[in-house]
Amino acid sequence: MLLVVNPAAAGGRLGREWPRHEARLRELGLVAPVVTTREPGHATEIAEAAAREGTGVVVAVGGDGTTDEVVQGLHRAGRGVLGILPLGTGNDTASGLGIPVELEAAARLLLDGPRRRADLMRVGDDHVVLNAIGIGLLGDINERAVAFKKVRGIAGYLLAAAVSIFRFCTPEVRLTTPTTEYRGPMTILAVHGGPTTGGGFALAPEANPFDGLLDACLVTRLPAWRRPARLLAALRGSLHRAPEATMLREPWLELEFAEPLVCHLDGNGARLTPPRLRIEVLPGALEVVAPPTS
Repeated sequence: MLLVVNPAAAGGRLGREWPRHEARLRELGLVAPVVTTREPGHATEIAEAAAREGTGVVVAVGGDGTTDEVVQGLHRAGRGVLGILPLGTGNDTASGLGIPVELEAAARLLLDGPRRRADLMRVGDDHVVLNAIGIGLLGDINERAVAFKKVRGIAGYLLAAAVSIFRFCTPEVRLTTPTTEYRGPMTILAVHGGPTTGGGFALAPEANPFDGLLDACLVTRLPAWRRPARLLAALRGSLHRAPEATMLREPWLELEFAEPLVCHLDGNGARLTPPRLRIEVLPGALEVVAPPTS
């Protein structure tokens, strides 16, 4: 087992508190080598190298972004098991897998818990996501939140949302799935393996990372004055019932667009290049340490 610790997680709090957490883990009997990340993308390099060298379980210690990077590394290596100590801000990936957010309970799961095969979502040709992809307004909010260096965590996300709500311009897209085709404006496209993102925004409340399908919430044209109420609905888990929203449950979807689109991949920012993007489920592609039900 290897612990991959991101000291920048939780707005830097994990780096300050890690010595105390590590001491507690040792008391619980979880003693393993620790590697600390230095920069974005470093966790992917660490995880890939560890898996190729035969490390059985690679533990992401941090939040959703850290977990996403470790997942990339394991997927590139084609082997290894994902463990999570959810010590970030949102921890939606862990919650979707049924992993407890309390340190002691998560540590005991790593020591004694079963292993399951979780789905991954392949984005384009070379990236995989375990929990959530946010395109459009969600990507714009994420990008602004990262830019607010002095305001981190949920506060930074809400501040970014307050700006994005009124400045985001809705693109025109074509969305195709095995059963659906849509042409028109797209304010939000949330593609999920798990039910929540952003620390509890339930954009796909029925999503299950073990069912072999992706859940997507498409929100079409949404005037700026309606956006605050719809984001509140997302937090309450009722956005999918809004008149502008359509829920999809599919093995894949394709998006066509004329201009670059901003998005987040489990909290890590990215830009999508025209003219098209395919997102598809890889059923059972990743072995994880997780409870038998979630």
